[in-house]
Amino acid sequence: MTANPFVILYVEDNDLIRESFAELLTTADRRVVCVADGAGAREALRAQKVNLLMTDINLPDGSGLDVAREALQQDPKLPVIVCSGQDLRDIVLSLGPTAHPLRKPFELDELEALVERLAQ
Repeated sequence: MTANPFVILYVEDNDLIRESFAELLTTADRRVVCVADGAGAREALRAQKVNLLMTDINLPDGSGLDVAREALQQDPKLPVIVCSGQDLRDIVLSLGPTAHPLRKPFELDELEALVERLAQ
């Protein structure tokens, strides 16, 4: 791992999905911090520099949109990916130019391409 890896905060309440995608997204240049809810996301955002927030829309303690809004208040340039089974494109885009919707189910190649683009 590089000295200053690209840090992805991944917020997903489904343990299997969270662990699987974390493993797939981790590379020599990327570190994935996983949390299961909004409270964990807020704590992680306070505790470290995050380069990309990827959040599910439905969390056990609220909405991923709320987490994204709070993160963008702290860092308006933070890239954000909001994942949902519903078409939330207009809502996600209302978060600003750094927010990107990703509709479930999605292909790993689609996610990887988006993460690569946002990591530059």
